[in-house]
Amino acid sequence: MRNKILIVNQNSGYLTIDVANAFAEVYDEVVVMYGLNRVTERNFHPKIKTQKTITYNRTSTLKRLWTWGICTLHLGFLLAWKYRGHKVLYYTNPPMSYFNALLFSNPFSVVVFDTYPDALKLIGIKESSIVYRFWKYVNKKVFGKAVQIITLSEGMKSQLLNYVNGDKIKVVSIWPASENFKPVPKKNNPFLKEHGWQDKFIVLYSGNMGIGHKLDVLVDTAEALKQIKDILFLFIGEGAKKNQLQKAVNDKGLNNVKFLTWQSTDTLPYSLAAANLAVVALEPEATYASVPSKTFNYMAVGAPILGIGSEGSELENLIQSNEIGFYSDGICISRFLVFINEVFNNIELHAKLSKNSLKNSKKHSYSLSYNYLFKE
Repeated sequence: MRNKILIVNQNSGYLTIDVANAFAEVYDEVVVMYGLNRVTERNFHPKIKTQKTITYNRTSTLKRLWTWGICTLHLGFLLAWKYRGHKVLYYTNPPMSYFNALLFSNPFSVVVFDTYPDALKLIGIKESSIVYRFWKYVNKKVFGKAVQIITLSEGMKSQLLNYVNGDKIKVVSIWPASENFKPVPKKNNPFLKEHGWQDKFIVLYSGNMGIGHKLDVLVDTAEALKQIKDILFLFIGEGAKKNQLQKAVNDKGLNNVKFLTWQSTDTLPYSLAAANLAVVALEPEATYASVPSKTFNYMAVGAPILGIGSEGSELENLIQSNEIGFYSDGICISRFLVFINEVFNNIELHAKLSKNSLKNSKKHSYSLSYNYLFKE
C-alpha cells in the first residue's frame, strides 16, 4: 500500500471517479476534492473520502474566475493544515490549482485536460500580457517538479513540451462515460418515442455550450437545410452560449432546431444513441487546448462524427484516419451541407461511418484503460 493521495478536480465526473477507484486499490487513503460530481454510471468506492469545495460556475467569465480563485485558495489552506502528508493529483480545473505546488512539498502529478495559459486566448488574454507570461513561468517551475504530467493526446503533449521535458509527459487515451452507451435502433429508442422523432435524421450536439465551442455554424447550417423536413438539429445541455443560440434560432424562425436541457443518467444512453450525426465543435483557439471527452461517448453509440475546429488538430486526425465522419474549420458551411446531404441520402455511407465509429470506440473502453491509467 502507498500511503495517501488527494485528487483535486473542481468539476468531477466519470473520469475522476474511475481514477479514484483505481487508486483505492493501491492507496491506504484516497480523498477527492470537488465542487460538483456528475455521476453517469459508476460512483466512488465506499472507502473513498470526499472534500467539498466551491462549485465551478461557468455562466460568465467573472464567475468562472471567482470560483476558480476561491477553490485554489481553499486548496492551499487544506494542503497547509489537513493534507500535508498526502500525494496530490491536480486536474486543470481549476486551471491554477497546481500553483499550490510552488508553496508545498507534497509529491504531485498534474492531469492536463486543458492547456493553460494557451486557453486564455479564448477570453482575450494575449501572449504578451503579464498574466500569460507569469502562467508560462509557473508552468515551467511546477511541471519541472512534478512526478509526471498526464495529458490526452499527442497534440496536447506537443504544447506541453514548451514547459517540460517529454520524458515526464504521459499520453493517456480516455474512454466513454458508461458501458451502457451502445447503438440503439430508432424504433426501440424510448427517447425518440417520447419526443416523436423516430423518423428524423438527427444532427446532435450534446454537452456544454460554452465560449470554447463553435456552435453558431450549426444554426447557419440548419437555416440552409430548413426545407428538408426530416433533418433535425438537436442541442442538449446548458452553457454560456445557449441563450445566444436560441435567440438566433428564434430570429431566423427555424422549426428544424430543438433545445433540451441535460438529460438524466437513465436517459443519456438513449439521447446519445438518437444521433445520426454527432457534433464536436471547438473555437479555433481551443482546438489544441482541449480534447472533448464527448467524442468517445458518441463513438460508443456508433455515431459518425461531425468535427469543427482548426486544421491539423488531434480531432481531425482521429476522424480522418479512422474514417468516422467529417471535419472542417466551419468557416464555410457549404462543405457541411454537402456532407450532411451525402450521409442523409446515402444509407450505405452512413452505415460505413457508423460501423467505423463503433469499431474504434472499442480501443477506448473503460475496462481496458482504467487499471493502468495513472501507474507511476
